[in-house]
Amino acid sequence: MPLPLAPIVVMTAVMTLRSDTKPVKVYVKKPRGTLYWGGAGLDGKYVEPQLKAFYAAGIHNVNAGLTNSAVNDVGVDAGPIVDALRAGLLIRYEDDDEWVISKGMDSSATQFNMIGYSYGSLLAAQTANFYANQGHVVSHLVLIASPIDRDFLNKLKINKNIKKVVVVNLTDHGDPIYAGITQLDLINAVPLIQHQQDRNKGEGHFYYAHATAESPARWASLAKKMFDEGLR
Repeated sequence: MPLPLAPIVVMTAVMTLRSDTKPVKVYVKKPRGTLYWGGAGLDGKYVEPQLKAFYAAGIHNVNAGLTNSAVNDVGVDAGPIVDALRAGLLIRYEDDDEWVISKGMDSSATQFNMIGYSYGSLLAAQTANFYANQGHVVSHLVLIASPIDRDFLNKLKINKNIKKVVVVNLTDHGDPIYAGITQLDLINAVPLIQHQQDRNKGEGHFYYAHATAESPARWASLAKKMFDEGLR
């Protein structure tokens, strides 16, 4: 029986990526709260119940990251595919553009946290890296089923302004992707990832992403793990 979930108002944090050939001084407001990005497309049916599970576990001021997806440009069918390509080829490596959250993260919360799943983990990593390098303190950076490059991951772990990096690999559930994966292993993982996605049974890389009878318990368990890691 699905676990009861506390009511929550899901706000959208708007993030814009800007680049300029000339260096500029960036003014960034001091952010607060927790931002959660889902996988490719950013609009999976699991996102809202996962946010509710976070709230029920005691992690409040949670916002959903619903921007910086190709869905906005090429539609819901092709968008997730483009997102996946970006994840595999580009943004798994450190990027020096301005990953700015323009609104939705100015609550009265005491922490500034970023959580990302799969493609969303790379958005979380890039954004945390940008803010930390601007002098802001990131309380927790959580990377779930992340295809992040090893060198970028290690750089995040030693950034003095990112107080805690939490890596949640799903390899025990059959996910061939893990944080620090090589480009070759990521390419070789594609057929299995596609198979797991097509089966739509919450297997492997999609352990938290596909809605199954076990999903409410999985979402609640992940939320508790985040609470135990210190997220509030």
